[in-house]
Formats: sequence, C-alpha cells, structure tokens
Amino acid sequence: MGKLIVIEALDAGGSQTQTDALVKKLKKNKYKPLQLHFPQEDRATGRLIYDKFLLSQNKLKFSRREQALLYIQDFLSRAEDLAAIKSQSAKHIAVSDRYASSTMAYQTIGLSGARRRQLINQISWLCFQGTPSLPKPDLTIFLDTPVEISLKHLSRKKKDFFETKAKLTAIRNSYLKLAQEQKWAIINSVNDRGEQRTIQDIHSEVWEIVQSVL
Repeated sequence: MGKLIVIEALDAGGSQTQTDALVKKLKKNKYKPLQLHFPQEDRATGRLIYDKFLLSQNKLKFSRREQALLYIQDFLSRAEDLAAIKSQSAKHIAVSDRYASSTMAYQTIGLSGARRRQLINQISWLCFQGTPSLPKPDLTIFLDTPVEISLKHLSRKKKDFFETKAKLTAIRNSYLKLAQEQKWAIINSVNDRGEQRTIQDIHSEVWEIVQSVL
C-alpha cells in the first residue's frame, strides 16, 4: 500500500524546500513520489484562495468555517490522485507540503476548549469521513521554526493575510499543540544556539524519520 507523508511549517519555514529534498531522495531510492503543495497555485481551487482571500483586500471577511472550506475544497481536488497512490504498492509515496493539518492549525488560533475541539472535529469529518474523502497521513512532520526567522525570510516577499508577527506566533503555538495531540514528528529548524540549521542537516533528520514508515 502506498503512503502519504505531510510536511508542515510556518510560512517561509522550509516545508517546500524539505518537500523538494525528500522527493529527490525518494526518486534516488527508486520510489515513485507524487509531490503536492497546498494551496495549489496552478489550480482553480488554489487560485481562489490566493486571489480572493490570502492576497485580497476584500472588505467582506471570511469566517473561520468559510476559510476552512476554501482550503478543504483545494485538498479534495486531489482526492482521486491520493486514493490512487494509497491503492498502489509501497513504492508509491505522496509527499505533501501542507495538508488538512495546516487548516486545523490556522483556523483554531485563539480558540480553546470545546470551541476548538468542535472546529477540529468539523474539519476532520469533512476531510476524512465525508464523500469524497481524503486519506489520513501515514506521517506528519512539523518543522518548528522560530517566528523571528520566519519573518526574516518573509521580508523578501509580499506578505499575505496570516504573515504578521502576532498571527505567526499564534499559528506556531497552534501547530505545536496539534503536533502533541496527534503525535506528529517535530523537527527543530534551529540548533541549540538558536541558529538556523542547514537545509541538508534538516533533510537528514527528515529522511531518518521518513524511513520509519516506508
């Protein structure tokens, strides 16, 4: 049976870089990876997120549930592709830069207790139990990057709706809480001195963890 591996991170936290590196490593080791990135800039569902929400100055605000639904429809646009991977041999691996886990983290910032749990359950049902449905990841890795480093990387690009210090701090806390609850693997993106680790150093740790599910 094929596998689904998800890499999560803050914006500019290295998830795309590490997804690229993992796919390259899998190919080198004779696996057949399908690489995904959400939101999908090259699909209508993803463009809707960028154009009408993330980069938009729209005065009509989306609620948390409406934001979640925008992302969920983008994930579901690849439901058949992911089901095909899962139905094939163990050599077929889907590697996704973000997935339903990111929507759970982002849409529950500032929530606690019953309200937080209710929204997580709603997102989980829509993604994994509704029709169509998505496969659950076999492994989720969270690259834990300090907010200051994320902001430093983001200084080179136009910021979107979530890319402020306050929001990124809340999102990081939300990710860490989910990671503990759902038993994700957590990789620190900085060393003991608070310095950014090299891409290769982080990739080596990613690969070591990934091998446990292959």
